[in-house]
Amino acid sequence: MKKVLVLIALIFLIMITTSCQKPEEITISKYFQSMKAKDRDTMAAMAAEPVSLEFKSWELVSSEAPESKDLILPQLIKEMADVKKKKDTQILLVKDKKDALDQLKTKLGETRGRRQKAELEKQIADVEIEVETETANYKRDQMDYTQMKTQVENEKKMVTLSTNIEQNQELFAGKAISAKANVKITTADGEKEYIFLLRKYELINPVTKKVFSNRYIILKILPKEDFEQGN
Repeated sequence: MKKVLVLIALIFLIMITTSCQKPEEITISKYFQSMKAKDRDTMAAMAAEPVSLEFKSWELVSSEAPESKDLILPQLIKEMADVKKKKDTQILLVKDKKDALDQLKTKLGETRGRRQKAELEKQIADVEIEVETETANYKRDQMDYTQMKTQVENEKKMVTLSTNIEQNQELFAGKAISAKANVKITTADGEKEYIFLLRKYELINPVTKKVFSNRYIILKILPKEDFEQGN
């Protein structure tokens, strides 16, 4: 009977301790538990860029009040569509320039007059510069599109980790809640402070009008000095 009472008291104490923690603190605590157990699967499900440290202890130094902002995924998808349209238009322009260049070269091969040849050669040189310029513009647009696509994929991944919603996340209304915490970690080399950047997504169910279940996920874990330097 005594053991049962002790167990109940322990469970009650854990419940009280957990209830006093902020949601972002609970995420950080669970992440350290997974890190200590070397549970990489759980760490990957909790963090965008999992970091594993051999630590002796950790301590939450401070945390800032969460900030609420509109969801950025719909805007990112719109921007990606705009960039793709620009890229697709640019590749057609490159094709037109190359076709014009081929036609001039064909015409040059069929021309016998010295003056006409000289004029065609000048035109060819000019169009070759245009082809080179427009090709460079296309490569720039392609790079912009690749970067936008990566941003969209990363944001979708974050939404999924936070809400378990895997498809059409951009169709939901709601808010993104960001939090920042300063954590002191003790390792064999001593103490060092890290900044944990967290976010959760409060998406609204269009049928019930209630917020889907969600949790904080860790976006980044940075040494404090790196964070302050903007790295």
